[in-house]
Amino acid sequence: MSNRHVQELSKVYDALFEDAKYAFPALGDEFERDLVRLREAVKQRGLPVYLVDLPALCKHLDRCLDNGEYKLSGLPLSKRYSNRTPIPKFLRGLYLLIFDSLGSLKEDYDVTAIFFVRQILSAAKKVCVPCSSEANINEVDDFFAIDERLPEPECFWTHPNPTRREAGEIYRGFGRSTVCAPREGCSDAKSARLIALLDTLDEVSKLLSSTLGTYRPDDWCFKHGPGAVSETIGPTNKYCWKNWSERLENVFPIADYGFHSYSSWACDVGDREISSDNPSSRLICVPKSFTKPRLIAAEPSEHQWCQQNVWHYFRSRTEKSWIGCFVQFLDQTLNQDLCQKGSVSGELATVDLSAASDRVTPHVVGQLFRNSPELLLALQATRTHFITQKISNASPSVYALRKFSTMGSACTFPVESLIFVSVALASVLFEKQLPVTERSIRTLAGKVAVFGDDIIIPTDCRESLIMLLEALCFKVNTSKSYWNGMFRESCGVDSFGGVDVTPAYWKGQIGNDPESIASTIDASNNFYKKFLVNTSVAVASTIRKVVIPLVGFDSGITGLKSFVRPTSRCKTRWNGNLQIDESLVPVFLTQAQKTPTNDDSAVLQFFTEEPSPLIEWSHGYLQRPKTKLRLRWIPTHALTNK
Repeated sequence: MSNRHVQELSKVYDALFEDAKYAFPALGDEFERDLVRLREAVKQRGLPVYLVDLPALCKHLDRCLDNGEYKLSGLPLSKRYSNRTPIPKFLRGLYLLIFDSLGSLKEDYDVTAIFFVRQILSAAKKVCVPCSSEANINEVDDFFAIDERLPEPECFWTHPNPTRREAGEIYRGFGRSTVCAPREGCSDAKSARLIALLDTLDEVSKLLSSTLGTYRPDDWCFKHGPGAVSETIGPTNKYCWKNWSERLENVFPIADYGFHSYSSWACDVGDREISSDNPSSRLICVPKSFTKPRLIAAEPSEHQWCQQNVWHYFRSRTEKSWIGCFVQFLDQTLNQDLCQKGSVSGELATVDLSAASDRVTPHVVGQLFRNSPELLLALQATRTHFITQKISNASPSVYALRKFSTMGSACTFPVESLIFVSVALASVLFEKQLPVTERSIRTLAGKVAVFGDDIIIPTDCRESLIMLLEALCFKVNTSKSYWNGMFRESCGVDSFGGVDVTPAYWKGQIGNDPESIASTIDASNNFYKKFLVNTSVAVASTIRKVVIPLVGFDSGITGLKSFVRPTSRCKTRWNGNLQIDESLVPVFLTQAQKTPTNDDSAVLQFFTEEPSPLIEWSHGYLQRPKTKLRLRWIPTHALTNK
């Protein structure tokens, strides 16, 4: 498969350089030499040139743009043109439109050249090629190594039946925390500053908790998430409870929240006992990049069910309050807009964290929500203590987690986001010497934004932000954080001087299966939107055995987008009954079969899913969804109109 990826990527890069020639005709000879250098490197090293070497050069370029100066990197394909200039031979023509011969950023830099360099270097950054088993093992070992460096959770998080009073006795604020206290070796001035920052964070967390309001499970929806569960591999009935633990029972009584009626619970209770054991999650590697996977944890179905209730609380209360001015759980546009704004003025910094979700400690969660004991009890009950894995022999197969939760828990994303919102607001209020009031915080709208571990904050407040984050056991990813020059990156948007220089990516899904075809169509359209027409055609040419129609941008039909009025490339006919022309086009249908259950959990499933009376609904647990491709006759005019 990798050989075929090399062949297809080579065609894509040939086309990409053709598009570059149209943009910069005077550099045609330069591009021919660059293409020869690239082909020679691919002969020697193969696929990693596209997937590793070029993206590494792009990351180095981003740092140089942020610093306003190009420096030698020592990376492959970065050999300098001469002893007098640090500019590399590869893509020299484009680099010299951005930097002068000494490496300094030009005052009249060409932003189109910046886009094309980044596009050439990053086109294959997200190609879906499974990483090696060694990379999986290394990532798992790093996962446990990070966790072992975190402080042990307080007894509140491991107690089978904690109380509100216990939470109040343990958590009395960040300023009084021994875990967040200034480290040994800090100067008196630095220690005093950190203590003042922690005190400000205490005030912000109080205001945040009071804004979120009291948590009551009855007010929010219970449901299952789309992910796998830890009990079994493959489809299973998530509404059949097997591990409803004592901790869950204390906050979420199974009779109230695990069955559709008390009679259903009464019929089942004779065959079931509340488990005193702590169920564990299961660590899974999923594809992310060629060099490393993404680690997620399949949660126990009972925890997943109750976590979704807490997630619904966070989402609803945040949307309807001032908190929604700084974090929007389902929308990245706030961060993306401020990213572009920050690249113009330089007044806003984009800060990225390293393994953020793996460094959220129960201690920080407890301090943040110390004034919401009901919420803390719910987070404690739905937190999965143990995790199992069979990937690395060097790491434990069963492990007691120190972190609050893993990727896979529905509580991870909202909790970490609210932590970072609180830290960012506290940093700005402290630096600007503003009182911690809702009125003061609202004035920061348009200056602070958070989405997951992507943080945007005024540049002059970043040092306080970093100090607070490090005190809370987080680590700033300096290779992806920008605050010096005019380059900014956040939530998938790359901007330089207010201009979007985000490249289009090809994920490299090659094949005739519907998922690969759909992914390739999307990639081709993304290149086309960037006016990389030759590259768009090259990507689309990897689709074989299926004729994909040309469609207008206003059309709702799946196809290859075109700015000009498209002509049908598909088989057509005249429909005499409807008196219209029709085209035979491929349609993607996602279907998931259900395996019926043989108990009354179907009633709970019905009330949970609340299906429309206009659709045919059936109970049961879903098999893995499959995308199918079918040919359908549609009106030809629909190819150009909505």
